[in-house]
Amino acid sequence: MARTEGVLQKGCMLNLLTLPAGSGSMPQITQQDAVVRFGVFEADLRSGELRKSGVKVKVQDLPFRALSLLLTRPNEVLSRDDFRKALWPDGVFVDFDHGISSAINRLRDALGDSADRPVFIETVERRGYRWIAPIRTESAAQMPDQTARQDLAEHSTSAGTGSRPFSWRSKWIWVFPLLAVLLVAWGFRPEHREAKASARTPASPDSIPLRSVAVLPLQNFSNDPSQEYFVDGMTDELITDLAQIKELKVVSRTSIMQYKGTHSSLPQIGRELGVDAVVEGSVLRSGDRVRITAQLIRAATDRHIWAQSYDGDLKDVFALQARVAQAITNEVKLNLTSEESGRLQVAHSVDPEAFDLYLRGRYAWNERSVDGLQRAIEFFKQAVHKDPNFAMAYAGLADSHTLMALNEADSNDMAQGRAAAEQAIALDDTLAEAHTSLAASRILLDWDWKGAEVEFRRALKLNPNLAYAHHWYANLLLSAQGRHDEAIAEMKRAQELDPLSPIIATDLGFAYYLAGKNDQALETYAKVEASYPDFVPVHRYLAKYYNQVGQYDLAIKENIAAYRLVPSVARTLQQIYDRGGYRAVWEATTDRRRTPHDKNLPADPCSASTANLLLGRNQQALDGLDNCYRNSRQTLLYLKVDPDWSRLRSEPRYRELLQRLHLE
Repeated sequence: MARTEGVLQKGCMLNLLTLPAGSGSMPQITQQDAVVRFGVFEADLRSGELRKSGVKVKVQDLPFRALSLLLTRPNEVLSRDDFRKALWPDGVFVDFDHGISSAINRLRDALGDSADRPVFIETVERRGYRWIAPIRTESAAQMPDQTARQDLAEHSTSAGTGSRPFSWRSKWIWVFPLLAVLLVAWGFRPEHREAKASARTPASPDSIPLRSVAVLPLQNFSNDPSQEYFVDGMTDELITDLAQIKELKVVSRTSIMQYKGTHSSLPQIGRELGVDAVVEGSVLRSGDRVRITAQLIRAATDRHIWAQSYDGDLKDVFALQARVAQAITNEVKLNLTSEESGRLQVAHSVDPEAFDLYLRGRYAWNERSVDGLQRAIEFFKQAVHKDPNFAMAYAGLADSHTLMALNEADSNDMAQGRAAAEQAIALDDTLAEAHTSLAASRILLDWDWKGAEVEFRRALKLNPNLAYAHHWYANLLLSAQGRHDEAIAEMKRAQELDPLSPIIATDLGFAYYLAGKNDQALETYAKVEASYPDFVPVHRYLAKYYNQVGQYDLAIKENIAAYRLVPSVARTLQQIYDRGGYRAVWEATTDRRRTPHDKNLPADPCSASTANLLLGRNQQALDGLDNCYRNSRQTLLYLKVDPDWSRLRSEPRYRELLQRLHLE
């Protein structure tokens, strides 16, 4: 766990799980967008071609122009007058109503869509038509050679139907039967039979089972930016539903939200996240009515597998999400356990206002800032006041108080987090998040390692894809107890589930450091710093590393970098270093010889203890550790294993402190 001091804690520790996600909305079609993709289809707006899985679909000019209009204004209700102006020049007199209806019907036939259960084009009664499916765009620079792909697709299709014209000269036809006979005879030779038996034909990408998935940020089809919290919340809930399935690897929210509003290709996203398939979709909310449109796509080949729309009331939103998750598990052909299947099928009704408050709370919680967590706590409190039996709102309250406690080492927050977690579990024992927060409180309030392990294991059984449960289990418990191989394995599992999380990568480096694997630690820190140069925890860890290996000047440099969010502290440290080097910084940190110029430095007994240790003052260092214990400081988590404290291990007071922490 990243160590922070004084004021810095308010800006550092809350990045334990993620960086703030960027915002984004539906892609807007421009003249530079050569291809618009939706499901298994792609429309080339420049050439006027519609293709299905690379094969050209015959569609007349008028329906294609209607498609182009719909794609350029997705989720807008387009009136018949909009279509009339776009499809016919001024001065033309035709039966416009019949022409528009005919064009839409022909377009639906080409797409295999239905007016009754639309996936692409929705009829809005007495108003017009609306495009409802998620879309992706490609510029001309991103496009593959369409001619080559078209030729290949047509060749593949015609090869199965016998429709490709035969172009060989008839006088050579007799050669083929003879060659066939010779090849069969050659194949029956013993050495060739043996070679054939040992050979393995590479599997087609489309035949590989789907065992990992990323739910990309759902698109907001409400035409209302204020509904982003609701759409992001629906994305989270769908991830949570799928993540409970042991056979399926589901990438966490932290990583997938980094693709919100981007135009990365699905094969690229699949490679970066290490998944077989992605789920794309949209959410449309109108009052208490919700529509979720989802589609499952094989990432490597960008092939559409399944698409469907679901409508329902907000009070039944959990059942709606469960139907989507159940359909996806059916498509990837997973063998669900009876417990997993039961959790997907049991969906409780919820008060719509309470659920709305809950989603607002999760939206604020995901900011990972002190202000965001404080707002989240207020939203969750309002949600449980509105619906006292809403277990998920109690779990959100527990998560918020726990992160506040991890950030500021406030035992009051930790106690409130434990109370909320226990209430959530009393209402619904299947909430993995609540068990994870309860596990953290068992350690940080009671130093109850056995009780914490029970809760962590319960959380991971309920949701094996909950990245931060693996992360906290490794970081708070396994590393602290010196179970280094297990800690590293759990941290790597967390990284698989959240591959773009900087804090998980940083804490993996810390697990290496505590295990004495300094080369791996430094290599891991360097990768994080290269990608996230302003990420505070990695500079804290690097400072610890350089102190341990005796490179004190580099340690001070990293410590100053870690305080970049608190410029006054960073300036003061730099001035002290410039005056007297690293020993002057240590002296100032002990609070023994501060000058009036050093008043900006935070007074922190744990940092003072470390500084006294570096100055060779063991008894003063032990005094600082006693002070840390009285304030429940998290620095003590690693007292048994952190090499910083190795020179104290023969001290009786050190052994006594380990016993109080139940680490001996």
